[in-house]
Amino acid sequence: MVFRREDDVADSETRGQSTLIGVVLLIGMVATLSLTFFFVAGDAVASLEHQAEDERVEGAFVELSQQLQTASSSNDISRTIDLDVGQDGAVVREETGNITVNSDALDDDAIDDMTIGTIEYESTDGTVLAYEAGAVFREKGNETQVVSAPPIHYDLVTQTLTLPVVTATGDDRLGGGDVTFSKHETKTFQDANVVENESVEITIQSEYYRGWESFFRTEAGDTSVQSVDHDNQTLEVQVGYLDIEDAYEDGFLLAERPTDDDIHQNADIDEEDIETGAMPELDEIIDEIVDDIIDDVESGEEDAQSLSETDQTLTDTGSYWVDDDLEIASEDRLEFDISDGNSTVVVDGNVTVSGELIADAAETDHELKLYTTGNVHIDAGEVSVTDGNATNLQFYGTSDAHIGFGTGGTTYEGTLYAPRDSPWDGQENEVYPTECQAQVCMQSNVEVTGAIVARSLDAHSSSVTVEHDPALIDNEISLYSEEYELPPQLTYLNVAHHEIGVRNN
Repeated sequence: MVFRREDDVADSETRGQSTLIGVVLLIGMVATLSLTFFFVAGDAVASLEHQAEDERVEGAFVELSQQLQTASSSNDISRTIDLDVGQDGAVVREETGNITVNSDALDDDAIDDMTIGTIEYESTDGTVLAYEAGAVFREKGNETQVVSAPPIHYDLVTQTLTLPVVTATGDDRLGGGDVTFSKHETKTFQDANVVENESVEITIQSEYYRGWESFFRTEAGDTSVQSVDHDNQTLEVQVGYLDIEDAYEDGFLLAERPTDDDIHQNADIDEEDIETGAMPELDEIIDEIVDDIIDDVESGEEDAQSLSETDQTLTDTGSYWVDDDLEIASEDRLEFDISDGNSTVVVDGNVTVSGELIADAAETDHELKLYTTGNVHIDAGEVSVTDGNATNLQFYGTSDAHIGFGTGGTTYEGTLYAPRDSPWDGQENEVYPTECQAQVCMQSNVEVTGAIVARSLDAHSSSVTVEHDPALIDNEISLYSEEYELPPQLTYLNVAHHEIGVRNN
């Protein structure tokens, strides 16, 4: 092959042009990457700066809330703080909502003129921090979180609702720097400070109603929230006990609403049959009943018949007494003939039913009531009513009762009442053979017809069926005889409306 000179020269020129183009492209790529890194780094720095500012403002709002609360309880003494609310400051909006406190026992003394205002700061990403009536909320879109809880609480033990409502007035806008707080007016409601034997309803109308809902569900439990009106941005909350007449209006009345994990997706339990609410504990009543029977036995004035044999039919109506555990074995059938009148069984111990416990009502409205100081375990047994309905057979337990249904074919027809004020706190159910952390546990071939009142529920089986008995609607069931009486429910209202002036110096 022969190489010519002109071919070599042309190839050298081509290579030179290619090198030049490569250098230009490389410089362009470097410049582009440099600009990209510059913008990315700039965005990252800006994001960190915004985040740091939002955190500072959030801390400032929490301090703002604390200072407003302090000013509301002080004696007309102005207070000043250095408030860091960013470059754009915060907006003060007056009369943006209201809070009403009412009860059937208050008649015309409802507390319905507590207007509330807000102090708001909006971040560059649209997140809003808001102070309102003692609370600090963070809201973005339809999600509202509680940053700082308001000083509102209800103590079910002392029956006291403490509700100080603090609202801010003054400058339309607060900038950074010194801010002064001064008390303008405090209104208390002395004419409505005690509510006897009635629950109390709190209605809050606010743009931040979702935050208030979250607060009350956390502070007072799901039982407290009665309704949420998204269209009108209104929340209705109830504290105190529900009426006794409401105890059996649904399949379940629970103080803690079950989660999806608590109820197996295939369990036949209608969500509409589960209501939340608080009912009075019967601990004191059951203790009195047991003490009275023991006193009668010791004094020789025993009215209650001793019950020791669990395989028999009892035709005598009246009271029966078991001073230890009541265990109905799988081969036993304990039947109470209540066709001629009511009967009561008092057990100073646990109740286990693996056989049959039957109330023969003979189409009457007579009742079999069973009170127990211990746990209740319907263990592959049958509790039912002959020729009657769930109103004829009623179980009553204390707030500490552990209740289990199952396993292996369990039938229960009747009512069961064992409410609890304090949380169950994940206690392991003592009577249930598998792991269960609820007051009432159900699993494996369980059929319940009637109604249950308790703290919490776990129904982890597809073969659990619960059906509310319509005969219980508008019932007139008495939880105990007239000779006993629970201590009166007294709800003390400690409600005040504070107006605090806020201004920049």
